[in-house]
Amino acid sequence: MKKNLIHHLIWALVAVTAFVVGSQLTKPDESKTASPSKSASPRLSDRQSENPDSSPGEKKARTKSSRTSSTSDQPTILSDADIAELGEEFRAAKGPIARRLAFSEMLKNLTPENARLMRENIAHLSQDSAEFREFHYAWGSMAGQEAIIHGVDTPKRDMAASLAGWAASDPASAMAYFDTLSPEQQSSGTHLKWGAAFGLADADPQLAAEFAIERFQNGDKEASKMIHIAASAALRSGDREEITSFLAAVPEGEMSIQAHQHAARELAKDNPANTVEWAVDLPEGDGKNHAVGTSFHMWAGRSPEEAAAAIASVPTADRDAATYGYATRVVHDNPAVGVEWASNIQNPEARGRAMIDTGRVFYRKDREAAQEWLSNSNLPEEAIQKITAGK
Repeated sequence: MKKNLIHHLIWALVAVTAFVVGSQLTKPDESKTASPSKSASPRLSDRQSENPDSSPGEKKARTKSSRTSSTSDQPTILSDADIAELGEEFRAAKGPIARRLAFSEMLKNLTPENARLMRENIAHLSQDSAEFREFHYAWGSMAGQEAIIHGVDTPKRDMAASLAGWAASDPASAMAYFDTLSPEQQSSGTHLKWGAAFGLADADPQLAAEFAIERFQNGDKEASKMIHIAASAALRSGDREEITSFLAAVPEGEMSIQAHQHAARELAKDNPANTVEWAVDLPEGDGKNHAVGTSFHMWAGRSPEEAAAAIASVPTADRDAATYGYATRVVHDNPAVGVEWASNIQNPEARGRAMIDTGRVFYRKDREAAQEWLSNSNLPEEAIQKITAGK
């Protein structure tokens, strides 16, 4: 569940679906007090009594038409029969587009009042399916604690998705609720901490970063994954100035390093050369060093010749970080070249770490050649022990 929960593609779908119901979610009080007017579409039971001679197909067509033709920002007030029909259309939909349209129609008409009944029509879905999670995300965003409490009594793990929706729409209230929970309730089978992390990231990446830092300070060993979630949310803007500002707001330390590495890794997937240019302009610090190293690490995996040529063009102060990143990547394809690059690092401490990192790969891939290299390397005995012991 945990790995699936933090799968980014699934939560990208969540963000798209949340947009579909955006106008509804920003007016929760109106949706709760909405009532049918004289101009509103009649309920399904009323429409079926209009013409007793109509065929079932004609009745269904009129029902669907009246639901989908409304231009109001508010959801249509649906009867139980309407909701059942929406569920039937969703289950019968053929192909991903028809299924998505049918599901979007359900979300468009979701309200706090009909959510429990509406949920019955998606209860058959896997708890790991995007639609199951998106439904609870939407429910949580409009009903908050009510949606989460419903999950306590269900066999499926829907509470985290509901909290994510709540945290995205009302971070303060959602986190006030989260803070009342015991550590076990936050982290165990409910995985509510992941819902908090993803929801806060949708609301404001900086809030998600603060949450990750707090979890790290409290000893959560998975805090690094949470800072990755925050960084991924910051990357969605595509604006490198915004990304830089986000990273600068993360205090120096392990979380800052993790955030810089993640940002550089994701940016370098598209254009490593441009990512290097961005990384060398970052504010000085450990975060910048790791961003430069990660950029060259990624570039070396894509085009080692281009990356090697570019190292000489980066500022002298950044060259060790660039070489470190390059060496620790090329060593997997050419161990002897990797350790040679590592030996060129000027800072003694960084060079020692790089020699151990690349030497371990060399020793694992070609023990005989590595042992010959070690005999002539002049490395301290402690470093040699770390290379040969793999620790």
